[in-house]
Amino acid sequence: MNHRILFGSYPIPRFAGIASHNFVVWTDDSGKPLHEINGGAANEDGSFNYCAISGPLTAVVTDYAKRNLVYFPEFYVRPTSRTVLLIEGSLASIAARWRAAVSVAERVRHSNLRYSFLIQNSNSVATAITQGMGLTPPSTAVGRVRAPGSHRQLMLDPA
Repeated sequence: MNHRILFGSYPIPRFAGIASHNFVVWTDDSGKPLHEINGGAANEDGSFNYCAISGPLTAVVTDYAKRNLVYFPEFYVRPTSRTVLLIEGSLASIAARWRAAVSVAERVRHSNLRYSFLIQNSNSVATAITQGMGLTPPSTAVGRVRAPGSHRQLMLDPA
């Protein structure tokens, strides 16, 4: 098995699991998560706001080797998370795609955009990250009801 980049969706319990939080994850050749990128809102102290209603839009790159759930969320390991394969390949090819994803995450963090549940949120960040890697988000994981904001193009400065 090769390294993989997966597009994940976590059904949000407070919305009866209808709406989802989308994210992107890199797994090794055994399926173990190495890194994950989540969009959302940041709290004033820079921690990840799991119950966001408003705040600065952010993208957080989680390194599974350095776990800290306050600042670096992990959704891949949650039992209700679902994933779809975006790309599979050698360590070098996946690492190159991931560098592009991290670059987009950095642009989101410095964009001065505001989080909005229906307009620009974790789902629009996951879409931007996926497109920044030259990939297409899976149609099964996007949609205005299933993943509000997933069709939103973030207005990011060019890299």
